[in-house]
Amino acid sequence: MNHLTKKYAQNVCYLEMNRPEKRNALNKELMVQLTDYLKSTADSNQFRVLMISGSNHFFSAGADLAWMKEGREQNETQNLEDAELFNQLYRTLSEYPKPIIACVEGGAYGGAIGLLACADIVTTTPDATFRFSETAIGLVPATVAPWVIRKTGSAFARSALLSGLSFSGTEALSSGLVQYLFPKDKIVPKTREIANQIARNSPEATKETKNLLNRIDHQFVPIDEDLTQYCSTKIARARISDQGQEGVNAFFEKRKPSWNN
Repeated sequence: MNHLTKKYAQNVCYLEMNRPEKRNALNKELMVQLTDYLKSTADSNQFRVLMISGSNHFFSAGADLAWMKEGREQNETQNLEDAELFNQLYRTLSEYPKPIIACVEGGAYGGAIGLLACADIVTTTPDATFRFSETAIGLVPATVAPWVIRKTGSAFARSALLSGLSFSGTEALSSGLVQYLFPKDKIVPKTREIANQIARNSPEATKETKNLLNRIDHQFVPIDEDLTQYCSTKIARARISDQGQEGVNAFFEKRKPSWNN
């Protein structure tokens, strides 16, 4: 099933994640489709700017926990392969040669915040909600952590990743995760205005500027293969751990998890 909706206008691609029944949660199919689309359009002349959003006025609930629960039936190698899907998606987003704007309505949780961390510009509303809920359900926010730290710095990332507390669009703006706040009724047109402005700029100068910014980012906060492999191992092991399974089961059973050490 295709979970992406694409529209093109004025040199902008409007890419919408379309799993409304799951609040656009990231499962294997959606992540592969996103990564493949990014790779296939990196050198395309069809558009100059990419704007990503979620259907039904909600960006994404993060990793699909029904898919995460299946990890118990898989061995560590298979879980590592699943974790690598996040790494591949984040790196492909980060290295994408065209400017990426993420338009966040409603909220973004867990791994979906990694998409924001890899975008060039993020817009949202003051009352949108964001949360890294992994530790609350026995998982580790491993693959997302390097990209969030690079975007926001260590102090905010430590607080958000360790506490699992929700934070608002206003707080996300203060952290550096988000660049613009707009009212609910104006966020989409205002975000499109930004996309259209970038699309009117020199394509070559825009591309070279993004290359420059990526080079500087990599110089200050290198995210190499050794680091991403380490992060993949962390989430793969957590996914099949007793506490990881207890946390996910408790979520579906609508009860508090029991952590027995």
